Amino acid sequence: MRFPSSFAVLWLLLPAGVLGQSIPCDVDPGCAALQGSQNSSSSRDALPEAPSDDALPPAPDASADAAWRLVGPDSADGSSENSKEGFHWGRALKESGTFLVIEQAWVVHTDFRWVVSENGIPFNHYWRDYKQSLERWWEVGWSAGENPMYNYVGHPIQGAITGYIQIQNDPKSRSLEFSKSKAYWISRVKATLWNGVYSTQWSIGPLSEMTVEKYGSNDRQPWNANGTYPCDTKTCYWGVGKVNLVMTPVGGLGWELAEDWMDKAIVRRVEHNTRNRFAVDTVRCVFNPIRGAANILHGNRPWFRARDVGDWESPGAPR
Repeated sequence: MRFPSSFAVLWLLLPAGVLGQSIPCDVDPGCAALQGSQNSSSSRDALPEAPSDDALPPAPDASADAAWRLVGPDSADGSSENSKEGFHWGRALKESGTFLVIEQAWVVHTDFRWVVSENGIPFNHYWRDYKQSLERWWEVGWSAGENPMYNYVGHPIQGAITGYIQIQNDPKSRSLEFSKSKAYWISRVKATLWNGVYSTQWSIGPLSEMTVEKYGSNDRQPWNANGTYPCDTKTCYWGVGKVNLVMTPVGGLGWELAEDWMDKAIVRRVEHNTRNRFAVDTVRCVFNPIRGAANILHGNRPWFRARDVGDWESPGAPR
């Protein structure tokens, strides 16, 4: 599972997402003011007399605080209106599916010879090989025989991204910050369940490492503990094991909690001490890279936060 590389591929999609993203006029005060000014100009040309002061559009908000409300297409302010909004199943499934395609595309690129190992046809003898892989997965132990970095770093990263996909599509969760509150912990448990379903599909599902890379099948023979192939020792590894089904959701939850804590303890402190947008955006990306990747999948800039819909210092801003 070469996940760190596919994570890098996701971040490489950032320039296209940022440059191609437009900010709706309903969330851009400057744009709204410009439209109002243009409409007002047209009205003055059409009327013989200038309109009264009451008819003129309000002056645009030129304060620094207004700039922080220039956000992406998604927003959440924790209001009662959002509490009535349901979970966005379609969008969450679409984002998860997009992430799966990115991961599997990298797998096909790196292990193409196994993808077409049977007569040069992908998924040839699909059900036979899948059954062999599942039986072998049930028989083997904890380890899959992969580089520990994949199991104990790569898979938790995968779990954190899919967890944040659930969070950003749940109106009750997306504006919550790290705390001891019941609502926060329930939201992260729900994210872990979503993460666990995705992890199960990735490890042993119908479009998993088993079916695409043929791990555990008789067609892909095992290797030794030192990575040499084919296996000629007593301890052989097939690329399937229980480790990823545990480490992806558990490690992913731990990663989410760490990023949530850093967002509140470090990023928030920077936000309260500077209004430099570049500095704030950089700190957000540095301390929350996994949330940033999920933001990209959601159509937002990687430094987006749900709290951006209002001023950080205003009484109504989410805490």
